[in-house]
Amino acid sequence: MTLCNRWGLFLCAAFLGCGSPGDTDTDTVEATATGSANVVISQIYGGGGNSGAPLSNDYVELFNRGTSSVSIAGWSVQYASASGSSWAKASLSGTLPAGGYYLVQLASGGSAGASLPPADATGSMNISATNGKLALVTNQTLLSCGGSSGACLPNASIRDFVGYGTADQFEGGAAPSFSNTSAGLRGARGCTDTDENAADIAVGAPAPRNSGSAHTACGGGGTPGGDGTPTRRPCTGTFGSAMSATYGRLDGFLVAIVDPNTGSSCRGDDNHVHLQVQVNGGVEDIAVNIASTSGNPNVDFRTLAASLGGGAWSEGWHTGVQLDYATSLGVHSSSFTEETASQLTSLVDNALANANHVSIFTTGFDPTGGHLVHREGSNHDGAIVINPTTSNPTYLLFHFANQSF
Repeated sequence: MTLCNRWGLFLCAAFLGCGSPGDTDTDTVEATATGSANVVISQIYGGGGNSGAPLSNDYVELFNRGTSSVSIAGWSVQYASASGSSWAKASLSGTLPAGGYYLVQLASGGSAGASLPPADATGSMNISATNGKLALVTNQTLLSCGGSSGACLPNASIRDFVGYGTADQFEGGAAPSFSNTSAGLRGARGCTDTDENAADIAVGAPAPRNSGSAHTACGGGGTPGGDGTPTRRPCTGTFGSAMSATYGRLDGFLVAIVDPNTGSSCRGDDNHVHLQVQVNGGVEDIAVNIASTSGNPNVDFRTLAASLGGGAWSEGWHTGVQLDYATSLGVHSSSFTEETASQLTSLVDNALANANHVSIFTTGFDPTGGHLVHREGSNHDGAIVINPTTSNPTYLLFHFANQSF
């Protein structure tokens, strides 16, 4: 089969030498918040009650990605406009256990939408659905930074900081703009924190969690606790022959991650991350696009917690197991956010840091490897699923920005 299908400008496999990305990331690096190894801002939603909103109130969700409980009594969540220096706050109380969530309900912009889950704290500020600044502060003194008043970071009292949309302050680079129907979601169910808002926060459907929600254990590298300690080996240029040209699901053990521009002996190239997966004793190679081969659009990305499609995990290449984002997962193009190549590489790396078992929906282009780990035109979607043997696996979803579904 040809590797360049109807999306041929964008879906060419590395082995055809389709070229290098046309865009580079030139974001200016900001200072980062101190001490955010545990409690972070894990969700932001500012469209509450507005026209078309699925939920009645704005909210901020907090998450403890650390390994021990943290008292947040006397802390505050604070908000300012994208270019403003006037801050409002919601006061916090109680203790946030390791892996626990905390929901702060904020104002409503109208009568649309369903009620939030029971809140753990409330505030009266109305945050923007599209552009703004949020800070998690270890006291209740209002900030006075931003705009012409100067930089917010570094500040020892700020535990976490997120600037989104056109915000003038942020960690590393601003997170994307959200909307009445979308929220900002920290990757890996809140575990990802690279001190880079643009890479850590993606656009997704609002899904608020509170202190009664199931906990998430994070391992090293800021990713969810895996389903067994991963065993990494040096990458290889020798591959098995378990796959065929039929679309299917590959279940195996992730043994190496080959980032772009790695040595050719490991099938490294400049526009794919290569996953090397052990299946029944052999290693298969999966090429995952992280950049367009002819300029924009770059690849879009999001994560989703959902049950494993196509039956329980079973080591091997399962032909005929299909995935359709819209039908199978209820995911549409509006819930993705576009990434630069460097951002997407970082997101994939972080998400896979503790992966052991993986399931990968892919097209096998020859017996030794697969490709098409992204949305394509025939209702076949590629996806990487981490922790697929657990009750709550995480899908890593990809598509190109010119696709609608």
